Amino acid sequence: MNLVSVRSVTALAGVAVFAAGLSPAFAGGVGFAAHRAVYELALDRSERIKGLVELTGRIVMEFSGSSCDGYSTALRYVTDISRSDGDRLVTDMRTVTFEDGDGAGFEFKTEVFVDRALSEESRGSANRTEGGVAVALTKPGEKKFVLDNSVVFPTEQIERLIEAARNDENFMQIDVFDGTEDGEKVYSTTAVISHGSSAGDEIDDEIAASEAGLSGLRDWLVTVSYFDQESAGEPTPVYVMSFVLYENGVSRRLKIDYGNFAIVGRLANLEMLPAEPCP
Repeated sequence: MNLVSVRSVTALAGVAVFAAGLSPAFAGGVGFAAHRAVYELALDRSERIKGLVELTGRIVMEFSGSSCDGYSTALRYVTDISRSDGDRLVTDMRTVTFEDGDGAGFEFKTEVFVDRALSEESRGSANRTEGGVAVALTKPGEKKFVLDNSVVFPTEQIERLIEAARNDENFMQIDVFDGTEDGEKVYSTTAVISHGSSAGDEIDDEIAASEAGLSGLRDWLVTVSYFDQESAGEPTPVYVMSFVLYENGVSRRLKIDYGNFAIVGRLANLEMLPAEPCP
């Protein structure tokens, strides 16, 4: 059972774009602010649930940097799962990434522990060249390959989402590489952007964002479907993630739908960190 994909959190983390002290970002003009966010996780009881009895967990994500020095993201994603067959499973995902401010380079390290035992590890770098995106892996083994230059990294994905939302666009397709799935996976993504404020919904989730100074900012409900590029026939999403995205990048009301179950994430705490503006 594919319980969790690192991509589901790096999308949220790469998202990490933000409010109190805005710093310049890509040429498109999106502003990113350093922050630390905590999301409390639970099963979505409104959706179908197959094979699971209970799920609790937490995502802790920290984002910092600037367009001059690049962007760093560190996150930890822990779930405690009780299955209908009586088994219990604890997953602990830890990922650290660095992305150049212009989207030209990307470094990544991911470790996934299942019941405290290391089950997956990827480490490497990707650099944009005239001939494509050159990837060099050191974990799980040394390997080099080249991706199409249309592929983007996580922070640029979010930058493009915000630009599309600001331009009143409702749909976006893009291929994303984030170093997950043994460092070789590229996802084809389709995003649907719903316009109109979400203020006042799920007030306990909105409070943390409001207390951090996000009141008054524009926001959109974004739903992103992630597809396996190599799948044949009628494509079915590997998973679908939705979240409320503020114009400065902070996200709340997270939902990750894996098909046979879905996880909801409530923004429990949001701390804005000191800005790192360009000189």
